[in-house]
Formats: sequence, C-alpha cells, structure tokens
Amino acid sequence: MTVTSTLFFDLWDEFMLWSIFVGVFTFGWLYHHSVTYRSKEGEELPNVDEIEVGVFPKENDDLRLEVAWTILPFILIVYLTYISWAPVDAVWTSAEGGNHGFECEAGYYSNNVMDSENGFVTSDCYHIVEVTGKQWAWTFECNPDIEVTDRTYELSTDICDTGTYQVEGYGMQPSISLKAGETYLLVMESEDVTHAPWFIELGVKEDVLKNQKTTMWLPITSTGEGLILCTEYCGDAHSVMAGVLIAHD
Repeated sequence: MTVTSTLFFDLWDEFMLWSIFVGVFTFGWLYHHSVTYRSKEGEELPNVDEIEVGVFPKENDDLRLEVAWTILPFILIVYLTYISWAPVDAVWTSAEGGNHGFECEAGYYSNNVMDSENGFVTSDCYHIVEVTGKQWAWTFECNPDIEVTDRTYELSTDICDTGTYQVEGYGMQPSISLKAGETYLLVMESEDVTHAPWFIELGVKEDVLKNQKTTMWLPITSTGEGLILCTEYCGDAHSVMAGVLIAHD
C-alpha cells in the first residue's frame, strides 16, 4: 500500500546525501587541522595572536573564509527549504480546488492518480471521513452529514466501511475499509487529550486536538492492510492504541 511515498523517499534521500556530504567535509576539515597544526613535543610555536595574560588576543581573521562559511550554508539551507515545499504542498493542499478538487457528490469517485515521477497524487474529488481519538481507541465515521448542492448523502460501504480487526499483540481493534483509487479528507477531533493517528503504510500522521478539528489527506492508491498507531503520548494505554486500515479494490 502506498500514497505519496515517491515524493517523501526522494526528499529523504536528498537530505541524507547533503547531510553525509556536509558531515564528511566538516569533520574531515577538523581532523586535517587537528593533525596538521599540532605542535611537536618541545617545539615552540610563533605567537601569531600575540597572546598575553590579561590582554585580548590580536584579531587574526580571514574575511574570505568567513564570507564563504556564511554564504555557502545559507545557499544550501535555501535550496533544501525550496525542495521541501513539494511534500508540504501535497500534505496541506487546499480542500477547495487544490490537488484533490472539491467534495465528491453522491455517486462520484475520486479516480486519483499518482505521478510515478514525483509522487504527487491528484484526484477528481474527495470523500470526507470523521476520525475521533479518545483514551485509548480510534472511532471512524464514514457517514457524517455531508452537504453538497443542498443535499445530504451517505458514503456507500464500497467507498468506506468500518468494523473491527484482530491484530496480533493488540487484540481486537477498530478498522476502516477504504477503496483504492479514492481520496479521503479525514476530519479529526479528540474527546480528551492530544492524539496523533499514524498510518504507517502510508507514511502520514497529524495531531488530533480536543475541541479543535484538524484535517489530513488520505489518498489510497493501492490495496493492502496497515496499522494505525498513536504517536502522541496520551496516557497509560498509549502503546496499545491502534487501528487497522484496509484498502480494497
């Protein structure tokens, strides 16, 4: 089961590449200078900084080095920020005509498509599903009151259904069954403390707050099953607060 994995994996690889490069360069520089400029036993080095007890040392700087050490990291930070906008836009795209269009009317399907090159998912429209967190369980609602063009309708069980599922190590847990090729906007709220559903196989999560609705996109692009865990500590049974996502054809 995947969603925008290509997008996030490519970004992860890019950040890791630059982290390794900067780390090797920096620690290589430090090691080189530590070895090259180490004094030998009995050797008296010139006092280039004119160090004297009770006196500030002489300024001994290199403007070119300081400028390079400031400008080059700044350029790298700007570049990494720029490429990070892609997944941010995918996660927080508008619910009013963004990558996933508008709410689906009764009988319409999302027909979402993931671009294999960049990982972006686009949809004709989306369905709304409500998620409620509480100590210590998830509640899924496939049929909230959805008004489109002055009509209220319910999602069919083909598009969304709920139930329970036996999970090894967690026992019987709530489940939500969604259709591959459809895009869902989760409207989430907590009854008590802060929770955060983590859809492990999809690589997405978002905080769920008390008395405040938060949203998260869930484009389903393939079939499979995956765990839903809570990633905000919420009390004694936090570690066993789970759910199951089932994506079907």
